[in-house]
Amino acid sequence: MGPGTLYDNLKKLMDLGFLIDTPTSGLPVGESRRFYHMTAEGRSALREEVGRLEVVLREARLRLGGERPRKA
Repeated sequence: MGPGTLYDNLKKLMDLGFLIDTPTSGLPVGESRRFYHMTAEGRSALREEVGRLEVVLREARLRLGGERPRKA
């Protein structure tokens, strides 16, 4: 993933309220870094997406004859 793609996606996540950009201090002069933290809304959205993907994976395993689904 290139830097353009990364920062475009970080901006989209910030616009959705899922991430915040945390200011940094105490870095040596001339050095800059950006730190991002997930918001409570971002954690909730991630939790929902993980649940959705678990359902997709469970269905795929059933269709491929793989593992039996575990009870949620």
